[in-house]
Amino acid sequence: MTLWQIIPLAYLAVVTIPLVRIDWKTHKLPNVWVMPGYAALVIAWIGVWMTTGEYPMIPAIAAAGYFTFMLLLSYGGGMGMGDVKLAGLLGGAAGLIGVPAAILSPVLAFVAGGVASLVVLIATFAKRSDLPLKQAWEVTKQTRIPFGPFMLLGFWVAAALIFFVE
Repeated sequence: MTLWQIIPLAYLAVVTIPLVRIDWKTHKLPNVWVMPGYAALVIAWIGVWMTTGEYPMIPAIAAAGYFTFMLLLSYGGGMGMGDVKLAGLLGGAAGLIGVPAAILSPVLAFVAGGVASLVVLIATFAKRSDLPLKQAWEVTKQTRIPFGPFMLLGFWVAAALIFFVE
């Protein structure tokens, strides 16, 4: 692991728990916690560029891809802009680790989020089985789950898998 990989990882290690807590409580990922990570990412990318002489294309593509994908999902109302901004940061940091981490991070996030959503839907339906099907499946404040914690979980699991496999 290089210093340039450590910089964004260290930042994310510091902000992961506060971001998870805030997102679970408020369903928001505040810019004050997410945006400084981009500075750490840019410093890391410049460091890679200066030490290797090559532009860090994979981290840039991973950041842009994850960001764009989440932005498209946000237009449908399923994701907030905090999720979109966090996606770019996580994509860029995962890209510094490597292509497998950049691919695994969002995949694991969506799998974990999907499993959690399925559990919530089943529990909600079991509680509200006396209602018509359409009303029983309605999303309420109690059944809505934030996606940021699953994005962070996907990132950390992908990073751990890659570091332990190598």
